[in-house]
Amino acid sequence: MGRPISSLGTRTLRGMFWAYGSYVGGRALVLVSVAILARLLSPADFGLVAFALTVTALLDTVADLGVSQALIVAPEKDVNRRANTAWTVSVLLGVVLAALTAALSPLAGLAFGRSDVAPLLAVLALNFPLRALGITHFALAQRAIDFRTRTVAEMADVVVRGTTGVALAFAGAGAWSLVAGYLAGTAAMTIALWLLVPFRPRPRIERAALPGLLRFGGAITVLDILSALIANIDYVLIGRVLGAADLGLYTLGFRLPELLIMNLSVVAGLVLFPSFAGLDRRAMGDAFLTSLRYTLMVAVPVAVALAVLAEPLVLTLFGDRWSASVDVMQVLVLFSLAVAVGIPAGTAYKASNRVDVLVKLGVPRAILAVGSIVVFVSQGIVVVAACQAAVAALFSLIGLGLASRLLGTGAGRIGAVTWPPLVAGAAMAAPGLVVLAMVDGSLATLLAGAPAMALVYAATLWLVAPDAIRRLARTAFPDGFSGRREAARPHP
Repeated sequence: MGRPISSLGTRTLRGMFWAYGSYVGGRALVLVSVAILARLLSPADFGLVAFALTVTALLDTVADLGVSQALIVAPEKDVNRRANTAWTVSVLLGVVLAALTAALSPLAGLAFGRSDVAPLLAVLALNFPLRALGITHFALAQRAIDFRTRTVAEMADVVVRGTTGVALAFAGAGAWSLVAGYLAGTAAMTIALWLLVPFRPRPRIERAALPGLLRFGGAITVLDILSALIANIDYVLIGRVLGAADLGLYTLGFRLPELLIMNLSVVAGLVLFPSFAGLDRRAMGDAFLTSLRYTLMVAVPVAVALAVLAEPLVLTLFGDRWSASVDVMQVLVLFSLAVAVGIPAGTAYKASNRVDVLVKLGVPRAILAVGSIVVFVSQGIVVVAACQAAVAALFSLIGLGLASRLLGTGAGRIGAVTWPPLVAGAAMAAPGLVVLAMVDGSLATLLAGAPAMALVYAATLWLVAPDAIRRLARTAFPDGFSGRREAARPHP
């Protein structure tokens, strides 16, 4: 399996791992702030803000019509010219969406059956222009695979959002503390991008540049709309049918799988998209296999640990009143893992201008997800999570089958890179279950269970796929310890 690494590039792989590491560091800070907020605010507070964020998430799919993403696949000679047009379109759309959201916020309150959602949503609408001011800068950094800029900007978002939200929650601001933190974080991220990315936009729309941006961006927008529908229909229907408190429990149950597994897919997609776009099409299959292997090597152990240790994690981090989120979290771990598995193939299709494949998969998936949740939402939040997980798993398998044909990898080669982390993940569950049965206390269970599970996973993976471990080590630490020892030797 040496060819995939050379096809994808050691720089890209190393960047992917370090980007994920830095992203997890930022998400750890988010987790700290959420843990504090969970003890200061009620499930209903979280549910109210989740209502408002559901609306903004749906509208965010058309926030810039995909024109910033189109810069990543644009020819080098056209990037600067198209960037000004992309920035101008993004800002104009951001202002329009903010005004539209504020105007329609009372209707959203009626739709959710909670009039107190309207003012929260009206203020959250400011996030559209705040984000639009920096989205082109972010795309240019992504195109250059500039991880330092991405990390600094996202850390600014995380730190400012958390500190603002916690400070206001202590002051008794309730749900408004979450809203203010969200806006403050977006503003901090945009400021950081302007400071770090050497792009100073000139407001203009060049008619020659616009068609090329909109052709690719339009297809991405359709895909984003489908993805947003799938990702938010559960929030909409839970809030409407079951109420704000259940939505708050569901939202918190999603928090850890989202932070630690789904964000892996975010990072992988950001890094792989520009990397795949620069590859010869004949190398795409090998690059896909490499990225799939390492995505699974990271995502599978995190998923197993979250599923097995869900109860002590929730009780330790968030407190006893969130115990009803445990079962939801365990099911949503499967959903998050299925999403992460689908990212390498999906990114390869985007980079190859085959977004149509993703749209053809997205339409039936959206229909099945929406239909199943509509039918079963009255059965409770765990059943809704199961609907999401089942549909995601089905289409993850379908996507891998398509990849074996469209990317020319074959089912056998996909199986060869997927079975080692799956076997190691199954093995690591055993010590976690033993610790759960024998150790009292949530914190003690975590302190004993997590290291034992990690050790068994690493040992099993070493036994079944030692070559993958060696390549991972060489990718993350190219100089190795021997290089440092060599450098320390006196020269003759």
